[in-house]
Amino acid sequence: MKLNQFSVLLVVFLACDPTVNQADQDNTPEVSNEFIVDLNHLTYTIANDHDNFYSFIGVRALTMAHLAIHDALNVIQPKYETYAYHQKQVDADWLVTATEAVRNILLAVYPQRSDTINLVCNKWINTAAASEEKEGGIGWGKKIAEVYIQLRKGDGHEKQGDYTPMTKPGDYQYTPGWDDWVLKPDFDYARPFAMDTVTQFRSPPPPDLSSSEYTRSFNEVKAYGVKNSKVRTEDQTHYAHWWAEFAEHGWNRIGRIVAEEQGLSAHEAARMFALINMDIYDIYLASLESKYYYDTWRPITAIQNADTDDNPETEPDPSWEPEMQTPPWPEYPSAHASVAAGGAEVVSHILGTPEVSFTMESVSALSEEKMRTYTNLDRAADDCADSRIMNGYHFRFATEEGKRQGRAVAKHIINNYLRPID
Repeated sequence: MKLNQFSVLLVVFLACDPTVNQADQDNTPEVSNEFIVDLNHLTYTIANDHDNFYSFIGVRALTMAHLAIHDALNVIQPKYETYAYHQKQVDADWLVTATEAVRNILLAVYPQRSDTINLVCNKWINTAAASEEKEGGIGWGKKIAEVYIQLRKGDGHEKQGDYTPMTKPGDYQYTPGWDDWVLKPDFDYARPFAMDTVTQFRSPPPPDLSSSEYTRSFNEVKAYGVKNSKVRTEDQTHYAHWWAEFAEHGWNRIGRIVAEEQGLSAHEAARMFALINMDIYDIYLASLESKYYYDTWRPITAIQNADTDDNPETEPDPSWEPEMQTPPWPEYPSAHASVAAGGAEVVSHILGTPEVSFTMESVSALSEEKMRTYTNLDRAADDCADSRIMNGYHFRFATEEGKRQGRAVAKHIINNYLRPID
């Protein structure tokens, strides 16, 4: 049986006998999504404190926690397909079950943060009056957590492989400031949450160094992505920095804003956060697999060494520097563009439209523009992709392929996991 998707949408929830008909469920009073948003913020904060998301540990923990919340709600009141826990159990408090599941998952991943984890989880569990349902929720929450802990044991998220740069023109070379380090998960071991394999959505080959597409992208990033560019607009500089934070920051924060401002129910919010983080995790695997398969150079290497690319339309500039420090992994495709497009696809699916407004502060923004407002999720994703050209990280063909790949992965997840029960 294929594992079910997890989504964190805020919906009307009723802890009742599963034989209750749909008409009765539709009359159920709405329940606040506040505890799900808070548990997301708890998991996000602990993960970020741990290593600033420079590993798969944090997004893996977010995905496990939110899938567990989703399953807890849907085994008590079925509304969406569960992902890993399928036993029906209605004699439990839904909030207690979900919170206890998160507590035990986080304690397994971050045992050194037990004080903070217990403080937040106890706050929510203590809102439930003493009852058999509360005691049942604690027991069933632990069981759900154990299913996820065992399910993801040995999933390869921490594995590292060997890497040695090749030397021909177009090959990735270590970028300045990182010595000889690259982010290099061992893809022989990495196990996705939703994809069949990490190669399922591999990108097509990038354009040849002598092609007109490569030439256009080269000259664009050379002009717009250079440090203190004379052609880049002030707004382009602002969103170059604003979108530089990792996807785990931006799209979980967008999720919290949307859940609160759009008044999602608990079921809806649970589904949304689960889908967002499954999507981020699997897109990272798909994008990085493609990156290391094609192993292409970054603009800083390409521009400084353009005299070696056998393309008369690309002029070298040995002193060229990007607006921001280049990340330490191969260039094609753009993972940032991919997760932004995937995130927009997921949240648009949850709300039924990309026409969604949000105002948000970014941790990587310049001091003069910490806040930005968007009224359309697709426009936000496009700006995110474009930002990678403006800060000198990527070629246009890499950001366009990233957006295509990200939406393909997101649609696969939406179409196969955590689907509404018909």
